[in-house]
Amino acid sequence: MEEYTPRSSRVPVAISGPDPAGLLKLPGKKALNLILESPTPAHLVQSLAEEDLFWLVQDVGPEDALPILSVASNDQWHYLLDLEIWDRDRLDPGSVNRWLTLLLKADPTRFLIWALRENLDFLEFHLYKNIDVRIKEEDESPSDIDDSYFSLDGVFYIRIRDDKHEQTLRELLERLAAHDLKKFHEVLLELAGVLPAETEEGIYRRRNIRLAEKGFLAFEEAIGIYQHLSPKTLLEDRREIRKTVTEPDPLQPIPLSTALLIQEQDLFHRALQHMEGSRSLERLQIEFAGMCNQIISADGFEVRDKEALASVVRKACGYLDIGLQRLDGTVPAKAAGVIEKYPLDQIFRVGYGAGLELKWKTEKWVKNSWFVTQAFGLTFWGDQWEGVLEGLLRKRPLFYTSLSDGELYREFKDSSDIEVCHKALDEMAAVDRLLSLVLARVPIAAPRGYQPLRWMNLLLTSWARDHLGLSKEIEPLETDQLRAFFGDLWQQGKKPGSLDPNMKRSFMDWLVERTGLAAPGLQNQVGTTIDSLLKELENEYGSVSIQDLDPRYVSHFLVS
Repeated sequence: MEEYTPRSSRVPVAISGPDPAGLLKLPGKKALNLILESPTPAHLVQSLAEEDLFWLVQDVGPEDALPILSVASNDQWHYLLDLEIWDRDRLDPGSVNRWLTLLLKADPTRFLIWALRENLDFLEFHLYKNIDVRIKEEDESPSDIDDSYFSLDGVFYIRIRDDKHEQTLRELLERLAAHDLKKFHEVLLELAGVLPAETEEGIYRRRNIRLAEKGFLAFEEAIGIYQHLSPKTLLEDRREIRKTVTEPDPLQPIPLSTALLIQEQDLFHRALQHMEGSRSLERLQIEFAGMCNQIISADGFEVRDKEALASVVRKACGYLDIGLQRLDGTVPAKAAGVIEKYPLDQIFRVGYGAGLELKWKTEKWVKNSWFVTQAFGLTFWGDQWEGVLEGLLRKRPLFYTSLSDGELYREFKDSSDIEVCHKALDEMAAVDRLLSLVLARVPIAAPRGYQPLRWMNLLLTSWARDHLGLSKEIEPLETDQLRAFFGDLWQQGKKPGSLDPNMKRSFMDWLVERTGLAAPGLQNQVGTTIDSLLKELENEYGSVSIQDLDPRYVSHFLVS
């Protein structure tokens, strides 16, 4: 059989058939059929970067991908095992057994050569953890040896500890003995000298070195992707931060899977399109793939399917877009210049920094806010604002969507998300200050029944009680008091009900009186919020007859 060498030492061969990008765009089964129909399947498979082969195998399904594994290169095998057989910093016996089974089926002879030459300590460690070996003494009869042992040469007797691994390990040992009996004996003898902790640590260290070249850094290093970096620091103060230009190795395929998942509407995608034909494009594809791998390492995710990878790509592109916009790369041509000049991970950090700045702003305000001094929780702000606050106060801030994107929280996509949160936070801070003035020294009764205290029902109830000439203490209105207030609230003869303009003016006059603020300043601070609140009243209650008002369905006022 032809002896295989690592792909990096081979001279690239021109291939016929689909290019790697075309192959990776296909569903797994169609890609597999295309490979099987190719006149040169080995060259086609080995033209894929290790990362792309990994995703192709996941798409097809490892058990169905044996034809692909049989022609994959040694480097590609290494990458698959590096990602598949580890549970944190420990080898997972079940995963090791599964992948040994697959590679033995794919190409048993090459697997044995590869294991004995390049991964002997890994092979011996797995055998050490899973088999017992004893040597028959000269005067010992085979019948004296426990039936749980078997022998392939009448000298070495082997017992497999776990029945789940018996079929794979027995086949491995049989093929090893048939391939090279002397080496088979050496391996079994060397098991007695295996130092498990040191051996596993050495295997793990070499695995991390290989993966670090792909962007899979140790957590302590990978987490640096989330360190705050301001645009000013990147552009002015740290001029040593510049992209180190390294030309791609022409013998190494360019990873494409992550680049193919970038959405066309992303600013980063449009910037890359602006660079079509540039030699920088391949460098950026390698850099982007490495950055996505760093994000996976930092998040501690197990990414095993294309949808999970797509979510990582969306996250990367979102913060790259925000970073580019903050660095004045708001149009594709300018954005292309920025990504040529600065490393992608630094641009990502500038984008992520916008979310961190929002989080810090939120924490600073909440700490000194009126609603916290009153011992109200986040629910005080109602569903929308509560969701915004909860997302921003997380360890890693997220954008609240109200399920508009099919999920409550997601990563920030672009600068408009940042602006929406800033606007909401500024509105909450303004309302918080307003309440601190309106309700200064006003007793607030503990809520009764099912009605929780919210900023809007505190404010509107206080106004209604003042309008009706009731005490200033914030207590729920009686039903007849609410109906009396609603009788004044609506403009007569309008269907559906519209707020009386005089009542709108009365509300603002009342706020001016209670806060001591000048009308123009008050309008600038909370005018938009108050207008939205009054519009809510019209939409919610304008079509309801005053006699049909049911306190159970009134959320904007405290009603007993």
